[in-house]
Amino acid sequence: METKVLIFIVLAFFVAVGIAGFQYIFKNKERSQLNYWLSFLRFLALFSIFILLINPSVKKRIIETIKPKLLVAIDNSSSIKHQSQSENVLNFVELLKNNTALNDKFEVDFYQFGTQLNTLDSLSFKESKTNLQLPFKEFSKLYKDETNPIVIITDGNQTLGNNVAFANYKSPVYPFIVGDTTIVEDIFINQLNVNQFTYINNNLPVEVFINYNGDKSVTKTFKVYHNNKVVYNKQIEFSTTKKVHTESFFITSKQSGNQYYTAVIEPLVNEKNKENNSKIFSVNVIEDQTKILLLTSITHPDLGMLKKAIESNKQRSVTILNIDNKNLKLIDYQLIIIYQPNNKFNAVFKEVVDKKLNHFIITGLSTDWNFLNSAQKIFSKTVTNQSEKYSPVLNKEYAIFQTNEIDFNSFAPLEDLFGEVNFSSTYNTLLYQKIGTITLQKPLLATYEVANQKGAILFGENSWQWRMNNFKENRSFEQFDGFIANLIQYLSSTQLNKRLNVVIEPMYYTNETISISASYLDKNLNFDDRSKLWITVFNNNKTILKKVPFALEFNSFNLELSDLKAGDYNYTVSVENQKETVSGIFKVLPFDVEQQFSNSNPQDLKILAQNTNGTIFYNNQENKLIQQLLLNDSYKIIQKSTIEKTPLIEWKWLLAFIVILLTIEWFMRKYYGKI
Repeated sequence: METKVLIFIVLAFFVAVGIAGFQYIFKNKERSQLNYWLSFLRFLALFSIFILLINPSVKKRIIETIKPKLLVAIDNSSSIKHQSQSENVLNFVELLKNNTALNDKFEVDFYQFGTQLNTLDSLSFKESKTNLQLPFKEFSKLYKDETNPIVIITDGNQTLGNNVAFANYKSPVYPFIVGDTTIVEDIFINQLNVNQFTYINNNLPVEVFINYNGDKSVTKTFKVYHNNKVVYNKQIEFSTTKKVHTESFFITSKQSGNQYYTAVIEPLVNEKNKENNSKIFSVNVIEDQTKILLLTSITHPDLGMLKKAIESNKQRSVTILNIDNKNLKLIDYQLIIIYQPNNKFNAVFKEVVDKKLNHFIITGLSTDWNFLNSAQKIFSKTVTNQSEKYSPVLNKEYAIFQTNEIDFNSFAPLEDLFGEVNFSSTYNTLLYQKIGTITLQKPLLATYEVANQKGAILFGENSWQWRMNNFKENRSFEQFDGFIANLIQYLSSTQLNKRLNVVIEPMYYTNETISISASYLDKNLNFDDRSKLWITVFNNNKTILKKVPFALEFNSFNLELSDLKAGDYNYTVSVENQKETVSGIFKVLPFDVEQQFSNSNPQDLKILAQNTNGTIFYNNQENKLIQQLLLNDSYKIIQKSTIEKTPLIEWKWLLAFIVILLTIEWFMRKYYGKI
């Protein structure tokens, strides 16, 4: 307690004594026992009031000990089990958990990873893929400004994500490599690059990277099979100086649909691991390419973004033309994108309306709204001369087509003229408007169908920033391009919207969960969450193997299939008590991508350790790693001192005490006739 507070309390005591004594004793000639009691009650009341006003408190120093975090990321992929390292990993994890000195110095957090990063539960070593860069990406988000060393326990083999050697992490990384790092004799297909889509009779380029680990010269046959027939064949030479070969060639398909190919490199005589000598890939062969016309009267970064995003799907081709072009033939295109229209677009809108052409309108600060309001009757906007910035908010209830889950909250706002939007036809909102922190129930991006004609409207320019925002967040354009692809696929389709839609991959691995999603719309094209969807899986002999119901999750139906052996399968998705069905095929591959590695690969993690001032460790060096962490003085325990002021009195109780004292005094005076 401070000295001045003590002085105030002493002064309050004497002042209360003085006032009470003056009122009941010195001022009163009759000094009866009653007066002394009344004086005492008045003193207590006055002193309590003064204490309430002074509000004395004591300072309490709280010392908090903050340990540095040690993040332990454990590879939970099947390659650990494949190399018989499961027990070594589990033993090392237990050693870290039970090391008293380490836990006294660090707050140790354990995580497991494969395709996703999760807090450590139980290690199964069944993950089908390994993304070594994932822990560093997620930890950088969770611990932005802190020094948190990482111990990553892995065999160093990566099958997913960007190269871990170039991971951007500020704290030291200590890789602990399990498994045999000795190079064994092996020949394998390291990587295969091929476009996902092609056209009938089109030459499709394929690029295959073949690696050789050995100490003598060999010649091996490389073949590509399609429907059990060899479509490509070549002899390839390897030696101690030529260990990597890139084979580039073309394949041609004369059948539409998903076509499956198998690339095979002949194994070595005494090769230990033959799982990595072949790789199956699929190509979706389509009959024609979707042509999209992008019309504009101005130049803008949005135009280039739209072309790149749409053409990331090789099924689509975008042509950008100025509205002044005299050779416009709209009928040659499956979708017309109209960017910031003005009165020069009069003939275009007339043809779009008359011929019921599917279209996508994008507005902005250069849009002539007087013209646009009169050129079509689906929507209108009463604008002012003031511009406004509109941030996007994803409508998770949108069900016309399935959309990618993108975090639009981090995206830059679009800019458009401020005004009230009104629709005269039924529409579906894909993105809502958000001004500042307020989300409006007004569309920023909406789709509509009127008289067998599909359309969409985006109210705002600068959507090119969205693609950059998505890349900054994920180091890839894939999510945003997928979102645009779904929108363009819906708009460019000449069919009316299908009520039942299914999303399924053409290929899965035997140790991989087969995830399938679907959506079903009612007759008004609203998501029908009361329907019940089923999938029936057949083998090639049309024998029913499984019939499984879908589970409802938000605005889609989802299921996971397991225990399917390697082979070809047919499927039919149906709606209970309805006629709608969707059928197709998929393939389950016997190849486990994690088993392509014969041994551990420390090279990339060694580079990362050097770049972050860490150290790489191997089997039987567990104690060395722990000792280095304990002896490193840069990881210090911090003591944080906080001073808290704690009131000596509870004002509610003191106030009640004052009221009671004054009440007793009043009743005593009333009873004895002093009032």
